[in-house]
Amino acid sequence: MSFDLVFSIWLAEIRVLETFFSFISGRVFSFSLFGIFAVFMLYQKRYKDLLFVFLALIFGDLIGAQLKDLIQEPRPCFGNFVVFSQLNIIEQPCGSRLTGMPSNHALNFFLFATVFYLLTRQKVLTTALFMIASAVALSRVFLIKHLLSQVIIGAALGIILGITFYNIYKRIR
Repeated sequence: MSFDLVFSIWLAEIRVLETFFSFISGRVFSFSLFGIFAVFMLYQKRYKDLLFVFLALIFGDLIGAQLKDLIQEPRPCFGNFVVFSQLNIIEQPCGSRLTGMPSNHALNFFLFATVFYLLTRQKVLTTALFMIASAVALSRVFLIKHLLSQVIIGAALGIILGITFYNIYKRIR
C-alpha cells in the first residue's frame, strides 16, 4: 500500500475533524473568504488588483481542470473505493469528476494566498491565508477526494501560478 493511501486512511479515521474539514472544503467558506478579500480591496480602492485576483483564480482553476483531463489520475474515492469501503470510511464513490491530479482546491487556495501576499505584503494576513490553504488541502485528503500527492502538487502549482500571474500583472500594470 502506498504512503498516499496509508496517510489517507489514517487521516480519514480521525472522525472528530469531519465537520471542520467539510466546512472549510465547501463553497460557502470559499466564497465568504473571497468576499472578505473583495471588501478589503474595494475599501482600499484597489479595483484593478481585485479584478486581477478574480481572473487569476479563474485561469488557475481552468489550468487545473485541463491538467486533470491530461493526467487522468483517479481520485482515491474512485481508484481505491474498495479499500475505503471495506474500512467503512466511505459508502459510495464521490462526486462526478473521476480525476484528481492536481487538487484544484489546493491550487486555488495557494494561488490566492500567494497573490494576496505579493499584492499586499501583509505578513500576518498572508500567514493566516497559507494556514487556511493548508487546512483546505488537508481537508481534501480527509474527505477522500484527493491523495496527499495530489494536494501537494496542487499547492505547488498554485504558488507557481500565483507568482507567474503576478509577474505578468506587474508588467502590464
